[in-house]
Amino acid sequence: MIPVVLAGGSGTRFWPLSRQARPKQLLSLWDDDRSLIEATVHRLAESEQQRRVHIVCSDQMVEPTRRALAEPRQVEFICEPAPRNTAPAIAFATAVVEAQHGDEPIGFFPADHYIGDLSAFHRCVEFAAQRARGGAIMTLGIPPTRPETGYGYIETPSASADTTDQPRAYPVDQFVEKPDVDRAVEYLESGRFLWNSGMFLFQPSTLWAEFERQHPDMFTCIERIRDAVAEEGPQSDIAQAAFGDLEAISIDYAIMENARRVEVVPASFRWSDVGHWGALHEVMQTDENDNVVDADTILQDVSGCTIVSRNSSRLIAACGLEEIVIVDTEDALLVLPASRAQQVRDIVAELADLDRDDLL
Repeated sequence: MIPVVLAGGSGTRFWPLSRQARPKQLLSLWDDDRSLIEATVHRLAESEQQRRVHIVCSDQMVEPTRRALAEPRQVEFICEPAPRNTAPAIAFATAVVEAQHGDEPIGFFPADHYIGDLSAFHRCVEFAAQRARGGAIMTLGIPPTRPETGYGYIETPSASADTTDQPRAYPVDQFVEKPDVDRAVEYLESGRFLWNSGMFLFQPSTLWAEFERQHPDMFTCIERIRDAVAEEGPQSDIAQAAFGDLEAISIDYAIMENARRVEVVPASFRWSDVGHWGALHEVMQTDENDNVVDADTILQDVSGCTIVSRNSSRLIAACGLEEIVIVDTEDALLVLPASRAQQVRDIVAELADLDRDDLL
């Protein structure tokens, strides 16, 4: 399996710590010694016996990402010509990897997720790669632990009830969009749904067959990209121009939802996409009052809060707070209820409208 890390996200929900030049994957959040992308590269390189890991990102993010890696020699960068969503990015990266390695299974992994129990993760990935050799598009699904409205779901026969340590594959009935609370409760109680982790494995030939069947116009551009990359490399003018003709669409919409053979392996490891400040409780140690604290603080009658300070010498003193997020940096302070942590991206959008480039 050839590991590929998708590192094109901006991580706006971790503002003010994350910025355009320092997106979420370059931060050290729950591990002071490693950035999120360094942790991702480390576990994938370890899984593949130190095989080089490919990272997909913009040209502008190559050097910042390289600086965030302890062993940059472990990686090879694939620069996507422009931001076009995950289907074009995955197609372009697949063409590059195929030119180097042939029709070997490729695994695509997000750059900024938390994975616990690495041995279980490696077992699931290796099993999925074996299934991918047989022509399946494989994904890893996460058994849900709560009625989560922030994740997409995968419906499959009774897979979430599978508690064995040995990986197993189930046919995917459908991919489901993020539900409302009532539907999320139904999904949890049914035992037929898994969270969509965004991790996929397949052979290049399998992906090309699906593009040709589902999106023949896109496949025409992809064929130009494949030929140009094979002959001249990913910086080929032809490949770059053809990429611009690809529709900006996610891999879920473009391929996964209507693919002929998609299978899911229920994860036997701990996972979180840690998508916002409130989610740090899932992966970081808390104090006796269930607070995540990474700051110089005085706390009185404070519980369930997330308090983080970076590049700021200020003491944070708080009293009588419950489930509040406080993030202090050298030039911005964020305060909001943990239940509204997703709305940080709305603050970032308003900063953009106000032309506050100094804070973006």
